Amino acid sequence: MTLSYIIADDDIIYRELMLQHLNTMPELVCLAVCDNAMEVRKKMQEQPADLLILDVEMPGLSGIDLVQSLAEQPMIIFISSHSSYAVDAFNVDAIDFLVKPSPLPRIMRAVNKALHLHELKKNTHPDEGFKPVDDNAFFIKDKGSFLKIVYSQVMYIESLGDFVDIHLEDGTKKIALVNMKSLEQQLPASLFLRISRNFMINKHKLTAVDSNNVVLGKIQLPVGKTYVNSVLQAVLGNNIIKRHI
Repeated sequence: MTLSYIIADDDIIYRELMLQHLNTMPELVCLAVCDNAMEVRKKMQEQPADLLILDVEMPGLSGIDLVQSLAEQPMIIFISSHSSYAVDAFNVDAIDFLVKPSPLPRIMRAVNKALHLHELKKNTHPDEGFKPVDDNAFFIKDKGSFLKIVYSQVMYIESLGDFVDIHLEDGTKKIALVNMKSLEQQLPASLFLRISRNFMINKHKLTAVDSNNVVLGKIQLPVGKTYVNSVLQAVLGNNIIKRHI
């Protein structure tokens, strides 16, 4: 199975270095090499790619602005010299974020994730990606078989566009072909709570909460601005201790 990609970076030196690394992976097929986002838009209209590898900061249209402008979003890996862009990148469902300069093993890890997602989508019927079982568990399609996951094993769930990463309490994670909106409708609201566009948590794993973050043991996740009131209400209800009566 091959994966087609377009790479865009206005830094020619880093762009050529990335291409050298990517050329070592026979599963990848390069459709275009661009130095700006508008060129990527044009290439995507001519021949859509499975994966876009985009610098965040490019003249004119940024990589993030480009992704937000696309009617059909492929898988996205962002690259940047500034790690501060990571939050913005994952807010548009990027599957990974690389900080320049990224060593070859880190690049390969990101691309292998894209290959795995591509294979999962090709080999999984949409109705098979996620299947609720009962009040205690669900199944996901995993390497040709169905894997049962008990609700109590789940710490939190992270959006990857058409996919989600299910983070388990043992520190591992599983990928499922289901989007966050569909998952939110199928998981029991008594157990799971959407805290942002990107994250859903198991309420039983929550150890602290405020208007900015929720804490699950050693894990801290941001609360989306539009979700603050619903999160506090769902977690605290009317049990908030008021300073003044």
